Amino acid sequence: MRSDWWFASTAIPILAATLGPLANVLSIGALVTYWRLDLRDPADPASIVPQLKARSIPDPRWCYWINVSSLILGFVGNFFLLLNFTNRIRYIISLPTTILLWFTACGILIGDLAAMHTYSRPTAGVEIYSGGFWYAIGAASFYFFLASILLINFVGYVRGHYPQYFDLTEDQRTLIIQTMFFFIWMAGGAGIYARLEGWQYNDALYYCDVTILTIGFGDIYPTRTVTRALLIPFSLGGIIMLGLVVSSIYRSVQELGEQKVTKGHFEHVRAKAEDRAVATSLELQRKEIEAEMARERAMAKQAARPSSRSPATAVQYQLSMDVAMSREPTLTKSSTIGSRMKKTRRIKVLRDEKQRFAEMRNLQHKAKLWKNTLRLSMSLSTFTVFWCVGAVAFWKAETGTTGQTYWETVYFCWVAILSIGYGDFSPKTGAGRCFFLIWSVIAVPSITMLASDLTATVVSAFNTWSSRLADFTLLPKEGIWTALVERHPWLSLGLAQAKRDWQSKHNELRNRVETLEARIKEIENSEEASSSAGKRDDAYAAGNLSPDIEALAARARQPDAGALARQLALAIRRTAHDLTLDSPRQYKYEEWAEFTRLIRFSVARHSDDVEREEEEEGLVQWDWLGEDSPMMADQSESEFVLDRLCESLVRYLRKNPPADPFVSAVKERGEDALRLRSAGMNEDERDKIMTAAEEKKRADLEPLPEEKEHEHEHIA
Repeated sequence: MRSDWWFASTAIPILAATLGPLANVLSIGALVTYWRLDLRDPADPASIVPQLKARSIPDPRWCYWINVSSLILGFVGNFFLLLNFTNRIRYIISLPTTILLWFTACGILIGDLAAMHTYSRPTAGVEIYSGGFWYAIGAASFYFFLASILLINFVGYVRGHYPQYFDLTEDQRTLIIQTMFFFIWMAGGAGIYARLEGWQYNDALYYCDVTILTIGFGDIYPTRTVTRALLIPFSLGGIIMLGLVVSSIYRSVQELGEQKVTKGHFEHVRAKAEDRAVATSLELQRKEIEAEMARERAMAKQAARPSSRSPATAVQYQLSMDVAMSREPTLTKSSTIGSRMKKTRRIKVLRDEKQRFAEMRNLQHKAKLWKNTLRLSMSLSTFTVFWCVGAVAFWKAETGTTGQTYWETVYFCWVAILSIGYGDFSPKTGAGRCFFLIWSVIAVPSITMLASDLTATVVSAFNTWSSRLADFTLLPKEGIWTALVERHPWLSLGLAQAKRDWQSKHNELRNRVETLEARIKEIENSEEASSSAGKRDDAYAAGNLSPDIEALAARARQPDAGALARQLALAIRRTAHDLTLDSPRQYKYEEWAEFTRLIRFSVARHSDDVEREEEEEGLVQWDWLGEDSPMMADQSESEFVLDRLCESLVRYLRKNPPADPFVSAVKERGEDALRLRSAGMNEDERDKIMTAAEEKKRADLEPLPEEKEHEHEHIA
């Protein structure tokens, strides 16, 4: 699937499936409510009453049945879309059917609205369109919008950008089901309350909306005992469903952003860093080659001069050139110079790899900061648009009835979107309540996502800042002032530099003494030193100690079978413990090198194999800035390392199976060979072999001469 069509392939189906039930609810509201209101007071026809107290004017029968057909087509289209998500009907059949049905439902509603406005228009001044008329406009708008975006999805399939199925995750499918049940719960509750309280269905739908969203303006409320009792289970179930929907929306948006946007940005930055690192490496290699060629030319000129200092200069140059052109090593493994050269090369490789590792860590940190900033920007922009644009819509819808100014509607939207609901302002018109239903069910979850993104960025930074402030003031941390002076030496007025000089000399002298004592101890007791090295290796594997570059470069010898198995087990226990931590563990380069060394030792048969791989491929089996880097894996670092270590332990046990005493005894006595060969022998040969086996067995059981002598002395 091409990355530039990810929104059409994934986001559009989720958007259509979550908003489809809302379009059906709006269509129901348009069907069961009359579209016109009579504003004249029955007691005084010359006076005008508010819209909420106006009398409904029955609609023509043709308007009702056209509305019914539109509702049926909308429901069937949504049903086909759900069947597509559950893989009951093929994509090529269900999606075009949904698009066609929703476009048809939209067209029927638009025709119905146009016919009503043409043939049964409300009388100006004394009649007005009710909320049902605006619900029909909302339903037609949603049908047209959803069918249009699904058409974009179908065009992407026809052009071959993705296969003919919706590639949705479990969280995204759960969001679709939860959204459908949420709107069913709201629409069903509105029908029950409209029946019991005698409200218009649209007013009951508005009441259920402000109840589930915990806004509670107080302009409409239950007045009967049965409806008040019904409020307890209805509000509880609605709030739970709303929480599940909001949580699923946040996870789905986060998953889409992580898979498509964040990974794409990180891959782009990583590729640029890799190209830059490759260019730098090639430049370094070019400079090394040029320096080597310049040195060879200088030696050639020196050898060609008649007045050379030594007659052996030419011979020395020729020998050096022969050595340089030769591929065979001139030093043995036991040579001290050769060992130092190998160690120096390993240190260089380690430092180069550590530099690339640090670059990748820096890219990860920048990508995380970019991701949090992008999320905060998107959620803040969404919240601002719903807040300010919603205020404009309410201002236009309510200005003729309540006379609200724009800034009053801005205040009203803020109170509503935060679920405060003072009740001093609330929608009083059919158009205002229709828009509030659509606006609130989309805008209120936006504040939840904004709060989560603020927690990950601004709140986290504030917590870090307050903790550091507490370390210096209310809850002073041990050594915090010393660390501050070390970072800013000018605060010590010159005393810190003198202290560092004295400490440096003291540490140098102490290191010399400790090195000398360690060398003497190693010479005196090599076995004890070997045991100490084994314990140190176990500590490295268990994570109790962290090796440095020098220690990693010096550890090229393969441990014995028991030590390797023990170190693999310790490393597995360590990574398994890291998986239980609250925050994912990020390992240092030295720890990664230790894990990789254990993995390679489990593959290699001899330490020479490990050294050869280190010379050819480096000390790790991947490029830290490359596509195969473990930092690019979907797993956490602990999960990745644990899987590789478990594979290494299984591979090691297959190559080094545990010894079976019975099998060893049978192998020593040759019974396996006897059993395999006896089938093709005659009786005489078989008797000879059996006799030899019995004699060997008796010889093995016969006591040794020392045992016989000890037995004679005991008898005497």
